[in-house]
Amino acid sequence: MGVDPWGFDEERQAVARRLRSRRLRLGAVRTASFGVIAGILVFGGAAACRDLVLSLGWPGWMSVVTFLAVLFGVFAAAEVPFSYVGGFRWEHAIGLSTQTFAGWMKDLGKSLALGLGSTIVVGGVLLWLLATTPWWWLVGWVLGTAVSAVLGFLAPIVFVPLFFRFRPLQDERLRTRFVTLAARARVPVLGVFELQASSKTRRSNAAVMGFGRTRRIIVTDTLLRDFPIDEVDSVLAHELAHQRYLDPIRGFLVGSLTSLVIVAPTAWLYAISHASFGIAAIADMAGLPLVAVLFSLAALPFRPVELWWSRIREARADRFSLELTRNPNAFAAAMVRLHDRNLGVAIPSRWEKWLFYSHPSGRERVDSARSFAASQAAGPQEVGGI
Repeated sequence: MGVDPWGFDEERQAVARRLRSRRLRLGAVRTASFGVIAGILVFGGAAACRDLVLSLGWPGWMSVVTFLAVLFGVFAAAEVPFSYVGGFRWEHAIGLSTQTFAGWMKDLGKSLALGLGSTIVVGGVLLWLLATTPWWWLVGWVLGTAVSAVLGFLAPIVFVPLFFRFRPLQDERLRTRFVTLAARARVPVLGVFELQASSKTRRSNAAVMGFGRTRRIIVTDTLLRDFPIDEVDSVLAHELAHQRYLDPIRGFLVGSLTSLVIVAPTAWLYAISHASFGIAAIADMAGLPLVAVLFSLAALPFRPVELWWSRIREARADRFSLELTRNPNAFAAAMVRLHDRNLGVAIPSRWEKWLFYSHPSGRERVDSARSFAASQAAGPQEVGGI
């Protein structure tokens, strides 16, 4: 095999398509499994679990914590096999993962601990609100929005280091180059950090994380090692574009408003239907699975719209990168290399793109670079805002 008309390696793309098909089938089984578990809980399973916990005679708060821990444990037990097969096993088989099984287990333990803690906190607060105010959904939305804002600020400081090591970029020449690129994009950054991704994966990427005083450039060691520097510039310029256009803030605001639109009908549906599922009171802990199911169903129609809007933002960031670096050949080469190395399907079907893609397809991104190159050849262009 050779390369296709857009420059993608046909053999790597064939592997990517096979991997995507296998993951779609695995995802369908996973969704069906979780649907069965949710159905069992909603139609009596959660009530039986509540009765069992209450029969132990423990204090109220301990009963709630135990109930929530059991719920989390049920879904975690169902999730782990899918995570192992679709993540660790398959990625090792195709050469994407470099992580040891012990390392994977360690990360899994951290994820489960964070998930258990958040489940207990969120579930406990939600039950308290259900018992305290008829406006529980609105107060819960306000609290959730505030917590999300704080977590967005703390992520590069607290959460990323839990799973990846990163350090200030040691190469002064590269550090100066990237800071200069950020200055040209008019995006002030705290510094440049190298994330040690190679201990876990062969994937490459870059990001600009944090807000305000925590905003920093993150580049993986695999990106610095495997990509020519002008291609790294193109990838980083794309990430800087999101900060320049305030995409994290816009995304946070739109996501928060969308969640409000979802949680309001969820609260109404729960209020009128909980008794039909054998839930005696609105603040009954056995009703939490029903709340989660109703919220998930109400959110489903918004997913394609969110992905469509994300693709628009990503395409705008691509244009910004092309205008900032003025190197469409490097941009196209970077997109090809990223898709081939990371095993991303560069030419998806229309339905696949509509349902799963948050970015333009690889082919569309190469086409945009070629169009920009043609416009450059046709004559000088004004670059607005850069």
